[in-house]
Amino acid sequence: MKRYAVLALFVVLALSLGMDGAAAEKRLNILFCLADDWSWPHASAYGAREVATPNFDRVAAEGALFNQVFTMAPQCSPNRAATLTSRRIWQLEEAGTHGSIFPNTYPVFPQVLEEAGYHVGFTGKGWGPGDWEKGGWKQNPAGKEYNTLRYRGKDRPKGADSSDYAGNFEAFLAEREAGEPFCFWYGGKEPHQTYEVGSGIESGKDPNNIEVPAFLPDVPEVRSDLLDYRLEVEWFDKHLGLMLAHLEEIGELDNTLII
Repeated sequence: MKRYAVLALFVVLALSLGMDGAAAEKRLNILFCLADDWSWPHASAYGAREVATPNFDRVAAEGALFNQVFTMAPQCSPNRAATLTSRRIWQLEEAGTHGSIFPNTYPVFPQVLEEAGYHVGFTGKGWGPGDWEKGGWKQNPAGKEYNTLRYRGKDRPKGADSSDYAGNFEAFLAEREAGEPFCFWYGGKEPHQTYEVGSGIESGKDPNNIEVPAFLPDVPEVRSDLLDYRLEVEWFDKHLGLMLAHLEEIGELDNTLII
């Protein structure tokens, strides 16, 4: 049985490690996937229209799909700090605010795993925005950065980041020692604005086939923007699929916890 877990938006991950002997020989890998400003419930697994997320749906179908989850903070930087430390934002000093610093006095789960023998890294957006160096960190709290590879295909939405997330994941895996467990943070920068205006409609999406939230005006410009947003959700999902395919290819998919 594949050991999958999925969360629609954010997860607080607390890991307790104390394995030895045979249990330590084949420890679970961890692939933690976090999109940027991807709102509930905009995935096809939740029944959203004009968005196709087959890879998110696969993880949901083979694992657990959450319907009632509460984030620590409705803002990027403090929420990521809470996720990394498993603490509430009011327990994190400056890290509980947006675009500040992250004091290195608070242990983070990638650091704990690295000390336990895991190969640790991230691509895209780790902890941020903020200045982790002023907090005393030698690297981003999410781990060693893997962001050098750029995506060369012509299917990337112009508003999406040029990072080759899946390619950087493969580069990360290529550096690990034989049998070494890994923890990788896939921090997609999508579907955060800004978008390529009209890209959703240009891709074939129907502006009449979506629900406009009650707090937004139901006008053509808004419907178009919502489709542009959905296109970037699909871009995040595409790279998730490429990562799953690579794990399958190297025989690590069944031993990887996907969050």
